[in-house]
Amino acid sequence: MIPHNHWLRSIWNLLMLFVILLFLFDISYRQVFHLFSPDAGYWALVGFFIADIVLNFFTTIKRGHIRIETPAEVRRFYVRTSFFIDILSASPIEAFLFWIWGPLGIQGPAVSSLYLLILSITLIKLLKAGRIFKYLQESLGIIPAARRLLLFAYWLVVAIHIIALGWIWIGAGETNRPFMDQYLRALYWATTTIATIGYGDYTPDHNSNVQIIYTVIIQLFGVGMFSYVIANVSSLVANLDVAKSTYRRHLDEVNAFLHAQRIPSQLQERVRDYYSYLWEQQRGVSTMQVLQEFPRSLSQEILLHLNKEVIERVELFRGADELFIREAMQLLKSEVFLPGEYIIRQGEYGDCMYFLTSGTVQVVADGIEIARLGPGSPFGETALIEQGRRNASVISIGYSTGYRLAKSDFEGLRQKYPEFDAHIKKVVEGRKQR
Repeated sequence: MIPHNHWLRSIWNLLMLFVILLFLFDISYRQVFHLFSPDAGYWALVGFFIADIVLNFFTTIKRGHIRIETPAEVRRFYVRTSFFIDILSASPIEAFLFWIWGPLGIQGPAVSSLYLLILSITLIKLLKAGRIFKYLQESLGIIPAARRLLLFAYWLVVAIHIIALGWIWIGAGETNRPFMDQYLRALYWATTTIATIGYGDYTPDHNSNVQIIYTVIIQLFGVGMFSYVIANVSSLVANLDVAKSTYRRHLDEVNAFLHAQRIPSQLQERVRDYYSYLWEQQRGVSTMQVLQEFPRSLSQEILLHLNKEVIERVELFRGADELFIREAMQLLKSEVFLPGEYIIRQGEYGDCMYFLTSGTVQVVADGIEIARLGPGSPFGETALIEQGRRNASVISIGYSTGYRLAKSDFEGLRQKYPEFDAHIKKVVEGRKQR
């Protein structure tokens, strides 16, 4: 079975969206100008629809949180849902009707009616497009706002094409021009009418009620489309990056607070720098806040994935028991340190320890730098073990990130995992000997 989110399957779905659009544009264009015949290009496009049916029988299905993966269940679900539509889409009905109207001697106005019937059957293939967009949202993780925007653009292109063909079919096109010229001018009329611009250089025949009624219908459609665009597209574009919109809104609230409390400008600048760095590193999303909504086992798996580099860099975690790592990851709180920030101040009582994951910090005792620590280094554990005051200050040299382990959690890990306790004592003794 092919996984529903396999990258090759996603490429195939994108290709099918293009094939549907190509089939509609090519076949309907030739039908309106009575140029249609079941040639090699037509059968190649039909072949894509048939191949898609075959692949659907061997592709797993995901609907929300429900997964259907066994071959029997996949085929049963597919036959009950979209199989009939796919069969209609893949059926060469256009070729069948083309072959039978010759022996039946269909001529004159009946030919136009038959071509209209074939065009209507061709439009059935568009029903696949909406379902494919849903598949792509599931497999590629497209946010709903982006999917709606792409779907709107796709259907707008289809609508303009069909309206242009309708303009030609009712006889409003310039019949003395070549077919492609007629189609281009019909596209121009359809676009200007839908956009409610209507320059007036292409207008319906005043003596043709059909053309006037058709124009009125398209104008009403254009007004509705324009209203939809004004009401929805701006909000859709704004919601394409929900995290950025939320970040900007939160930053506005922070700035309002800083101004209302008359915080010094230098301190305000540091606050804004912090949020800017947070956006660059985490896109403004708090990992721990999001993970609080997940089940414990799922949040543990995500934390282990996110902190692979931490586990590799921090000597304490290398080769440690998996149970210890899972529990420790749940207890750690992420921190961001600004340049020049005192992470620890000499003389204060210790209530936590830290694990540095990126950046560099300097250890200062009595105003003298005694060490510099890089990624993977633990610090602040001495005061916790000796139950005393901090014997040195730790200052972030540049932007740094790390994890904070509270004193109560630290003591809990020491009691549960003797190897952790032994390692911490070894680190403390080593630093005393320096």
